[in-house]
This record gives sequence, C-alpha cells and structure tokens, in this order.
Amino acid sequence: MALKFAIFGHPVGHSLSPVMHAANFAALGIDASYGRFDVPPEALREELARCAGEGYSGLNVTMPHKKAIMPLLDSLAQSAIDAGAVNTVKFLPGGKTEGHNTDVGGFFADLAERGVEIAGKKVAIAGCGGAGAALAAGFARLPARSLHILNRTPAKAVALAERLAAGSSAGAVVGCAFALSSPEAEYVFRDADIIVNATSAGLKQDDASAIPPAAMHSGQTVCDIVPVARETATVRAARSAGAVAIGGLGMLLRQAVLAFRIWTGLKPDVEAMREALDSAMASGGK
Repeated sequence: MALKFAIFGHPVGHSLSPVMHAANFAALGIDASYGRFDVPPEALREELARCAGEGYSGLNVTMPHKKAIMPLLDSLAQSAIDAGAVNTVKFLPGGKTEGHNTDVGGFFADLAERGVEIAGKKVAIAGCGGAGAALAAGFARLPARSLHILNRTPAKAVALAERLAAGSSAGAVVGCAFALSSPEAEYVFRDADIIVNATSAGLKQDDASAIPPAAMHSGQTVCDIVPVARETATVRAARSAGAVAIGGLGMLLRQAVLAFRIWTGLKPDVEAMREALDSAMASGGK
C-alpha cells in the first residue's frame, strides 16, 4: 500500500516540500505520495483527524500552525517540547499522533555545513512565531553570547525572552525584546553578528526586506528562513550590504531529511532532494 504524506499551511502554495520529497521517494523506489493542503486555522483539528483516518504516515506543518497544532496531538517528542513548536507529525498505530520539531536541527545543521559558528555571537531574531520561537530556544541552548528578539507584537517577544532567560544557565543568553518598528530595532540589528528573519515577510514576491537595509553590513551573517525558490528582498538587501546572506532552502532540505527519518526510519537520498530544490530554484519554484 502506498504511503501518504502531506504538508499543512495557510498559505501553502509556495511550499517546495512536495517536489523535494517526491524526488526522494523516486530515488529510493518508495511507493508514496506527498500532498499540499491549504488549511485555515479553524479547520486544523478536522484536517488532522481526516489524515489520521485516511491512513497518512506523516505530516509537515508550516505557518501558521506550528504552535496551534501542539494541543491537538496525542504526544510530543522532546524536540517539540524544547522548541515550543511542531513542524513534523508522525502517525502512530491506531491513528495516534506524535509531534516533533526538525526546524531547529535543520537550521543549525545548515549553518554548520556552511561553517557558521554560534558560540560567542550576538544574535537578533525577527519574528517569534512557531519557527522564530523554536530557533530562539536553539540559540539560547547552544548558547549564543546574546539574543535579541524583535516582533511586530512586542508583548509576545517579551514573553518569549523571559521564558528563555528563565530556562537558561547563568550567563548563557541575555534575552532582550523589542517591537520591530521601535527605534531600538535598527540599532539591535546593526550590532548583531547573526540576524535571522523568521517572519513571513518574503512569502509574497513584492514583500519588502524584513530587516532595515541600513542595519545590515559586512561581517554579519543574515539568514532568511522563508523557504521560497526566488531570492527574497531580505537576502538581496543583505548581499548588497556586504553581509553573508543565507536563504531558507538549506534549512528546508535539512529539516526534511530529519522528518523523513522520523516518519520511516530510513536514510533519505539527500542529493536527490538537493537536486530537486536546485531545479526548483532554476525554474522559479515551478
């Protein structure tokens, strides 16, 4: 019987996960499909139950469901508990669901592959939704020298910073939070060694840079985790400013590798997955 997988998101039309996983299935000779479901927040519970009833083996979860899906699951792996977000769901026997987080492992695996070091670095993260909060927790655990969290709604950034500061060892991380539109934001970004865009800015082709272009400069590493085939405005602005600019496809690849292992226990064909993403890049995501 064919295995079934899918991704939940809203919107989700930009997702390259189906292309990447289909290439892996073909390379391994696995009879499997991978769907792409646009799931409004109010339909999340119903769609999760539908997939459980239809014999799905696993799901990926993207914006805006990474936190909202957590209380709907039967159990959470430690990775999801640590990150405070779920991006991978495994269906267990009897239709039970288990939530995992591979965003954090995928993100830091991509940085390690590129030779980016975290220890002793000042980090600024824009956005504290599911992915942003998970990555902030990862930077806190490593630990980074300092961590600033900036968000459109400052109260959410403050709450996350307080939670991370309470859970980290003394001196491991300095949690400071600001509104993205505040006067302090540009200074915080300019002072950072590593900047991460974890907002949704970049999903739409005409989105402006999530980070003020004047705040980026050479000597910085700027990561935009938006997983689209085209170059986002944030990546373009970072590169123009002389910073090392990293798009979201490396993280997308590495989190998918981890998700496939969780779902199947098998080793994926990473090169087939990478080639599928490269081909999507060349064709603009088509």
